[in-house]
Amino acid sequence: MKKVFVFSIYMLAGISGFANTSNNDIVAENKSEVVLTLNNVKEGQELAIKDAYGSILYNTTIKTTGLYNNKFDLTALPDGQYSFEHEKGFEIEIMPFTVSLGNVTFNKSEEKSIFKPVIKFKENKIYVSKLDLNKEDVDVKIYYTSNNSDFNIIHSETFSNTTDINRIYSLAEKRSGSYKVIINANGRNYVEQFKI
Repeated sequence: MKKVFVFSIYMLAGISGFANTSNNDIVAENKSEVVLTLNNVKEGQELAIKDAYGSILYNTTIKTTGLYNNKFDLTALPDGQYSFEHEKGFEIEIMPFTVSLGNVTFNKSEEKSIFKPVIKFKENKIYVSKLDLNKEDVDVKIYYTSNNSDFNIIHSETFSNTTDINRIYSLAEKRSGSYKVIINANGRNYVEQFKI
């Protein structure tokens, strides 16, 4: 338990300094193109453009560490709400924009970072950590199956009005089978599966 708590403190200290600030830059080069610049990227991180329903319209894996620059013509998108999403290890930076009548407007004041939960399995224990600076509801559900077909829920818990979630769930040592953890947070589902 002490390791989970210490990890959570390091995670909080390391990321809270830039939770709502961004070193990214979006520049309209002309009426039809914008240049997205992401600072301090790492090889393997993901960049996506999503619509208001969460559908991925564009996705790429960043190939080099350092500075990422790319031009985008967003005017061909239908009128609506969209966002660039830069997915890092445990953080997702969201940069929303609106397309209206061929014009693209970036909503700088609505940029935000959300933090993905950390789910680890070790020695018949499930460790769950989640940083949530907005104190939104977080649902944790644990499922089990002995035959890899129908999963049955064995635990459900909702966390409200808290910034830091740390839980350890002990599993029965003699209950071999497949487990699935589904965490609903920030309007997204995060899923992790493992076997004993």
